[in-house]
Amino acid sequence: MTGGWWRRNTAAVVALAVLVPAAALAVGWREWHEVYDDPSQYTRDVLPDEDGTIEIDGAVLGPAKADTFTEADGFELPDGAKVVAVKIPVDNADLDDPIRCWWPTLVEQSTGREWAQMSNELGLSSDPDVQTECDPSPTGPYDIIVPFIVPDDAEGPFWLDIDPDESDGAFARFPVTP
Repeated sequence: MTGGWWRRNTAAVVALAVLVPAAALAVGWREWHEVYDDPSQYTRDVLPDEDGTIEIDGAVLGPAKADTFTEADGFELPDGAKVVAVKIPVDNADLDDPIRCWWPTLVEQSTGREWAQMSNELGLSSDPDVQTECDPSPTGPYDIIVPFIVPDDAEGPFWLDIDPDESDGAFARFPVTP
């Protein structure tokens, strides 16, 4: 055996010296871009103009109006809770491809606490004329009405966030105070 271990394994050592850093770079690049290049990570809020409306994806949303309800208003609620209901007019301007969105989210501005809509839990989802999200069919103007069950200590003001599909990371953010 002549030449020693290094000479016999030169090709393997060079391959390792190239492939190990290349693999680390490839995995790091993929993870970086999965987190930071995801379009949903580049979200930007679109706030209402002076008349309280937001134009997004060709549709006009707003102005948003909120009110608070309690058990005295006929709702069965857990102890220490109330309902914040928000109404948002939507005019899809007879678009061929109307705005599509997820259920709105209510965010307490001072703490960042978030709540999902609770129409099913409040028994309000059986009305076919009440929209709790954007209607993907071309229907003309309509209202989104979403109730949220929040704790009594949630005082507002709140943000109502509406996240449309295919909006390049933009979402509508309405300030609401019940």
